Amino acid sequence: MDKEDPKPEPSAGRLRRFAPAAAAIVLLAAINALRVRLKSSALANRRQVQALSQNLDDAQDALADEQSLLDLKKDELSHAKSAVLNLTRSRQALYESGFELQEQERILQKQWEMLSTYLQIDTASGKISVMRSGQALETYPIHDSPPRAFGGEAAPLPRIVRIVSKERYAAPSRGKSEEVNGHLEWQPPQVGTSARANALGEFVMFTNSALILHGPPKSPKDHAAYPHYCLGLSWPVARRLYKESFIGEKIWIADRPVPKTPAKPKKRRAAARARRRLQRHR
Repeated sequence: MDKEDPKPEPSAGRLRRFAPAAAAIVLLAAINALRVRLKSSALANRRQVQALSQNLDDAQDALADEQSLLDLKKDELSHAKSAVLNLTRSRQALYESGFELQEQERILQKQWEMLSTYLQIDTASGKISVMRSGQALETYPIHDSPPRAFGGEAAPLPRIVRIVSKERYAAPSRGKSEEVNGHLEWQPPQVGTSARANALGEFVMFTNSALILHGPPKSPKDHAAYPHYCLGLSWPVARRLYKESFIGEKIWIADRPVPKTPAKPKKRRAAARARRRLQRHR
């Protein structure tokens, strides 16, 4: 009996023939699935990239806006600093102007005080007053009223005199100024003792006349021999007047005395009249 070929052999051969095709199909399917998956992932990543790009653009726009706002704030800050600096300078200038105005006001007040202040000698009451705008600020007694002449002084006193110089202590001689070859030369007063210094003492105020205001003399003998008009001021009064007076200040003498001239004896005047009558008859 002949042996028959087994039946499965043709199927196995087919399977072997179709195995590469099946593997290729499976591989293609896997590759396709992987492609689809990668495509989906790529699309998702693209959308994310687009979203990130949009966010980046928005962020860049926002950054540009913030930078513009920052520049604007910087400009505003610079203007504010400039305004504050200008305001500070203006306030400083105003402050300095205020000081200058106060200084000018003080100078004007002092000038007005000097112009409106004067000394008044009331010979009737025997007092000297510091006057300002017609009002007596202070009044002091004087010993010699009307002013007494010493040293043979006979020049008449004007009604108004001015203080031309002041000396804390009377110097031996007054300072001198003269113009030589277009230059002003000043010779200061000398220091020491002399008849002048002993006669006038302290707190000496010279006028443009023979009247001299001063304290008690160091030597009454020298004082009596020094030619001038004197008020006989005490030391405290002379000190106060020296402090409160100014160079150029006026001194008004109320009821000023008329200098007396030596009267001729009556017999001499009668003899003179007789001689004149005799000459007429001749």
